[in-house]
Order: sequence, then structure tokens, then C-alpha cells
Amino acid sequence: MKSLVLMLCLALLGGCAQADKGAGDLPYRYWRLGFLAPDYMEVWVETADVEDTRGRFFPHMGGGTVSISTPENLEGNAKGWGPRVGWGGGRYVDGADLPKRIFVRWQSLAEPQTYRVTVDIPER
Repeated sequence: MKSLVLMLCLALLGGCAQADKGAGDLPYRYWRLGFLAPDYMEVWVETADVEDTRGRFFPHMGGGTVSISTPENLEGNAKGWGPRVGWGGGRYVDGADLPKRIFVRWQSLAEPQTYRVTVDIPER
């Protein structure tokens, strides 16, 4: 009998521990965090950290090189964005609610400088 009660308690506690793991009321399991840069402007993303609307933290959701374009015959314009902006390099954030805050730190490979930004996303 003690074993049965113990197993029931463990099952109930296990269910409680898993209750907050889902993505909330979203109609999908994940969303995508992607990065891209203008023609010839290579960058290296050191980290991209996400805080969702439920206050959960998802570290290192992005990193590495980003998607850039190198036009044929090197005839692109390094000033601004080209006529076609692609999907970008990135990754899916699985199990998170909508983002509340995104922190990104990156290095410009076109100039020796590191940048960082925190983007606060309003609810409406």
C-alpha cells in the first residue's frame, strides 16, 4: 500500500513538473529567430538570448555566421539592403512562448568592432 501511495505521489509531482513546459496558447510548437546582413557585410553572432512572455530564458538561440549575399561579378552595393532580402541564417526556438526580449551580441567582420542590442518587444 505504501508503494502504491508513493508511486501515485511521484506521478502527480511529475505531472506538475511537466505542466509548465509547453509553448502556452500558441498554435505552433516553435518560432524562428533568424539573422542576415547586407551585401558584403559579414558578421559573427556571438550569442542571441531570448526571454519569452512567461519569463523563461532561452540562452544561445543563435550564433555563428549569418546569411549574406555576394552578388555575381561583385557588382553589389555595400550601402543598404539589396533588392532581395532572404530568409537569413538562424534557428528555431522550441517550446517558447512569444518573445518578450531578445539580446544579441555580434562582431562585425567588415570592421573590428563588437555590437550588442537588447530588443524589448511590446505585447501590442
